[in-house]
Amino acid sequence: MFLLLTCVLSSLFLPAACQFDGDDGDSFHPDPLTAALFAIVCIFALLYGALAIWNFVALFTSRGHRSPYAFLLPTIAFSAWSNAAYIAWIILENIPALDANSFFGSDLPVLLIPSLGFVYGLFWDWAVVLQFLVIIAVLWNRETALRTVTDGKFGGHHPVLIALHATLATLTFIFGTACEAYGMDTNVKLTNIDFDFSDYHHRILVRQQLSYVFNTFAVLMVVDVAVTTTLLWRAWKKAEVSDKITNLMLYVLVPIYFVFGLLLVIFTILFSPSGLSNDADVSVWEGANLAYSILVTGVSITILFFILALSIKKQYWNSGGVEALKQQQYWGPQAQYVYAAPPQVPQAGYYVAGPQHHTPYGQPQMYADPNSPSTQHVQYAQPYESAPGSLAAPMQTGPGSYTPPHAQPLPEKTG
Repeated sequence: MFLLLTCVLSSLFLPAACQFDGDDGDSFHPDPLTAALFAIVCIFALLYGALAIWNFVALFTSRGHRSPYAFLLPTIAFSAWSNAAYIAWIILENIPALDANSFFGSDLPVLLIPSLGFVYGLFWDWAVVLQFLVIIAVLWNRETALRTVTDGKFGGHHPVLIALHATLATLTFIFGTACEAYGMDTNVKLTNIDFDFSDYHHRILVRQQLSYVFNTFAVLMVVDVAVTTTLLWRAWKKAEVSDKITNLMLYVLVPIYFVFGLLLVIFTILFSPSGLSNDADVSVWEGANLAYSILVTGVSITILFFILALSIKKQYWNSGGVEALKQQQYWGPQAQYVYAAPPQVPQAGYYVAGPQHHTPYGQPQMYADPNSPSTQHVQYAQPYESAPGSLAAPMQTGPGSYTPPHAQPLPEKTG
């Protein structure tokens, strides 16, 4: 739906972009900087379309971590609608026959241009808030995973951080909406013939102050993400578990998001009374708008692409289940013990050899010499034979077998 809307709006505006030449006042005649800006926002429209398609795929294929992509869907939608309204505003502003810069002398409806500016600003402010919630949703998922993997020893959702996330998102949303609504209300009041123009500059100043507050909270959201990600990463490290998503968030996303906040600060100062002068040339303002669109919007799109890129590697999110992650990462390999059989000790007077492939010999027999009672003699029997005419089973030994001690000398018979 969002991709279709973007494509339809682009199909209506792009034909006008092709009419750069000619003397007809009804055609689109931008100056070089405006033409470059128009080309950039048209590229952004295509990128938002690609993001929308990719997000639908990720939303249906992501099991167990759909919440970040559920927040990402309206983020892309509002960003695309804001970009489409900006495209329309650029085109209408650069058609000489329409004289859109004249508030009352234009052939367009009086509030059309202000309404496009209102839609552009409002949806962009909402997209900034939703972008923050997308990042928090990813961190929330990893906090839950850490708590599950460690059986509640680590991780979990801290109430203070939850309150901080909710407060920042709510206040940023409120001041962003109030800023754009107050500006639109000012434009509506201008259409009233009884409007006191001495109050106009005061209202412009109030709107500017609301914009400063919105940008301040937007920067605080960046700080919140950096602190939350660092705490989460330290919790994983303390649990001696490595989480790929958390590492990528800390080393890749946080620096990009920090650049986003830094750019907001820079351009807020640049567009303030302390920055560009009202007497500055038009090309200076157009160059500043071009830089803002390329840098701020470009970094925002980069963040959205990064969040979607995390959905490619399912194993990073532990697609096999929490137990698989627990066995693989949390529990270390156990030591294996091998119990050896007791060694065989060779007995006196009897030869122990390795594995034999011939007929074994029996144990030598002991007998007492009748002529010498105190002397024992050892006689080795022939195979399977202990005495002429008799057979004796061979004595075999095996692991753990018991070999009896040698017999004591028989007492000499008397009488």
